Amino acid sequence: MRSGLGRPGWAVDRVPGRRVDLVTIGGLTVDNVIAADGRVGLAQAGGNGAYSAVGARLCGGNVGLVSHAVASYPRAVIDRLEQAGIDLGGVVWSEAQLAACNWFIYEPDGRREEHLQSPPEALAEAGFPTDRLTPAQIATFRAVLESRESSGEISYSKFRLTRPLRPEQVPAHFLQARGVHLAPSQPEVMEAMHARFAPGGALVTADPGWQLAAHPLARLTAILGRLDAFLPSEVELSALLPGARPADGLAILAQHCPGALAVKLGPEGVLVWDRAARRAVPVPPVAADTVDPTGAGDAFCGGFLAGLVQTRDPVQAAQCGAWAAARVVAAFGADGALASLPADPALAHGNPAT
Repeated sequence: MRSGLGRPGWAVDRVPGRRVDLVTIGGLTVDNVIAADGRVGLAQAGGNGAYSAVGARLCGGNVGLVSHAVASYPRAVIDRLEQAGIDLGGVVWSEAQLAACNWFIYEPDGRREEHLQSPPEALAEAGFPTDRLTPAQIATFRAVLESRESSGEISYSKFRLTRPLRPEQVPAHFLQARGVHLAPSQPEVMEAMHARFAPGGALVTADPGWQLAAHPLARLTAILGRLDAFLPSEVELSALLPGARPADGLAILAQHCPGALAVKLGPEGVLVWDRAARRAVPVPPVAADTVDPTGAGDAFCGGFLAGLVQTRDPVQAAQCGAWAAARVVAAFGADGALASLPADPALAHGNPAT
């Protein structure tokens, strides 16, 4: 494969593969979504690597992605990522064909069920409409999914666990990036990737996901101590520090992580830790006509990385992240927000942080 949106402060290179400003490292998955209002999005191309790359691209310069793509990941989406100026030189390509997708079933309060899986065809096969479901239909279909016998088929999420990303797959021209985001992955992967980029002096941010949140804080001290920003969700922060309120949790994390700290609160926005004042600063969400919340946190992280590299200000970085998240949730799939981007990555656009 060959190797964004130019913004003030970014010298965007027209030559593919020549230079990358930001790198995101994470997964490429295909997901089935049932939104809180019952709208259905089947076989939506996403993954934390794709969503964070899109968020960074919306707010930053040239973006590179390090990931692992299977043959069943939609080719049209791969093409749109490339056309939007995302360098896929760090993606390993596999001939594997996967059918089982995770179901993301959203509740009106923002919570979601994400541990059920099946091929997209399961909805129609069970006799349900494939465009929109009523609350009763959602409850019934959830029960159908829960009762399904496991076929032993490898899902996208399980495939990623068996094919961890490796530092050797990072192209040489990615190593001069000014910022790197580590999307949720196993601790060993994050540590290896951080070591790969450390000599170049890039700012490194990380989102724990369940992969890190499942470990005690003591296990993560070495990772946290090397980060320039740590960006958990409220649920992940609660898992790491049971019983701690978000602001108190940030204060505790500040003792372990020297970088910027922010906790994502979903529709309530973000809290950013102000080290000088020793207090949490709220950053409100950006208004959006939400279609699919999937990937909002990952897009926020990509936008945060771009903003932090440009401004070195965590609050302005969080504003960039909130803007990117609002763009992503307005459509299904990781590539939905790319429709408004010009095909020419040298075209400039205003910086949402200013």
